[in-house]
Amino acid sequence: MTNDQVPMTNQTPRPDSAFTIRRAEPYDLPDLKRMRVALQDLLVGKDPRVWRLSQELTDTLDQFYARIMEKDENRIFVAVTPEDRPVGMLMVRILDNPNMDPRPFGRIDDAWVDPNWREQGAMRSLTRAAAEFLAGRNVPMMMLDWANNNPPSGTCWQKLGFEPLMTMGFTSPNDILSRKE
Repeated sequence: MTNDQVPMTNQTPRPDSAFTIRRAEPYDLPDLKRMRVALQDLLVGKDPRVWRLSQELTDTLDQFYARIMEKDENRIFVAVTPEDRPVGMLMVRILDNPNMDPRPFGRIDDAWVDPNWREQGAMRSLTRAAAEFLAGRNVPMMMLDWANNNPPSGTCWQKLGFEPLMTMGFTSPNDILSRKE
């Protein structure tokens, strides 16, 4: 077993729900695209105001993920069944902004577990793999964002140790200009 493959140890595995975490490979690209599109569909279903991926990016997600996977400061981890079928994913990148402290920091994006595989520890295992990757690179902080209109997501991330520190507000310029004082 490689360092990028982590056995599921957080619960007693059942034969029908055992999974492992490993680094995504190029042959996973169609599944990464499938899961990211499912994530977008879920978010838009919860709140149609959520920013969407452009059609161009959606069409080329496999190329996008291939570029992410090429860089040593990035990882995409997948939760896979015993048959090596991806059922969850998590992308983590190390970002180094000289105008921010702490630097560098880790950013999680595109985290997804297929509905039939939820509540079995997959996201916890994916997040641990990301944390181990970042800790091994001496990255002091990791962050992510989740949609307010998706309470299960917020609950999941908070159970995994993330604390909400900032709230982002969104509106259109016309909404501001049309307000009566």
